Amino acid sequence: MDDYKTKTDLILPFNGTWKVTNGGRTVETNNHADPERSPKSMQHAYDFRLEHTGDGTKLEDYEVFRKEVTSPANGKIIQIINGAIDVIPGERDRGNGVGNMIITDYGNGEFGMLCHLKHNSIKVEVGDEIKQGQAVGLCGNTGNTSEPHVHFQLQDGPFMHNSNALLAQFRRITVDGEIKENYELIRGEMVSNEVL
Repeated sequence: MDDYKTKTDLILPFNGTWKVTNGGRTVETNNHADPERSPKSMQHAYDFRLEHTGDGTKLEDYEVFRKEVTSPANGKIIQIINGAIDVIPGERDRGNGVGNMIITDYGNGEFGMLCHLKHNSIKVEVGDEIKQGQAVGLCGNTGNTSEPHVHFQLQDGPFMHNSNALLAQFRRITVDGEIKENYELIRGEMVSNEVL
């Protein structure tokens, strides 16, 4: 699967410029990349966030908290969790690791998952056909998370627990001020959908 090419035309799941805090194929750049990690569907996942103000103990200290999360591609919503409560930074809800989340079927054997969304912020419903760039919810801090951020992963089935991770390349995005095409992200990069 190391040579997998994403079939879905993906964009980043947010507006503006955010930092990649997990991305890449190795554990040095991506905490999800450990081959022993479970579930396997997370192995190539990305995390996006920004810096915080103050001492970072309040959700409002985080610039990304309550920012709009958008759909990376066209597809059909097949699963939603929306009732998880946002936890205080530093605490974790291990009982519901993904927190509030959306799984979208892209119609070509690829499924996208967005998670850690804000409590009751999801604006779509199961069965909805959604468009790339459409607002689907708000960035939150639900589930097994250290601070507010957006988690995105591509997988080969509808269920996180028994699907395989797929490499996710973004069709055309800005990375550290340069346009990149069919690009896999690496931790530390500043990325956006904006075209220079």
